[in-house]
Amino acid sequence: MKAYLKELKFPSTKHTYIQNITDKVNSAIKKSKVKDGFVVVNALHTTLGILVHEISEPNLIQDILHHSLTSIPEDKRSTKVHKEYKHPVIDYLHRCQDNPYCNEIDEDYNAGAHIRALTYSHSNATLPVRHGKLVLGKYQEVAMFEFDGRDGTGKNPIRQRTVQIWIHPVDEVIEL
Repeated sequence: MKAYLKELKFPSTKHTYIQNITDKVNSAIKKSKVKDGFVVVNALHTTLGILVHEISEPNLIQDILHHSLTSIPEDKRSTKVHKEYKHPVIDYLHRCQDNPYCNEIDEDYNAGAHIRALTYSHSNATLPVRHGKLVLGKYQEVAMFEFDGRDGTGKNPIRQRTVQIWIHPVDEVIEL
């Protein structure tokens, strides 16, 4: 059985945001011509998550962003923290340079982004496909939640992000 893969690659230049990708997922399903099966939406980064939630209501999105940034403070050493930063800050131990596998020039302090990703999103989501489209509830949409975008100022690189859309067909659906 074949599986299909579509990768969304993009620079992430805003610090914290939610972006609806439902149309991109449905477009990939349409291109694959899969009628029934499953789709796995997978973020390839520890500070980028996947959501299945109500995304089109802008005030709700602002509430979610505000709550996530308020309830889990930013590291006070982070490049995100400046004189007008309106959310709480704290001292964390984490430094990107401490990871023995890190080969980036990354001098930001992003423990808050990691903790928010663990708390408010998933690294992937598996969703059913029926009749060539995602099966979602009335208000559900698929989105990515960026916790650690970089604007490229200073020594911190702009984050190059990848979200994978894996489409797995099934031979037959038997309704019970």
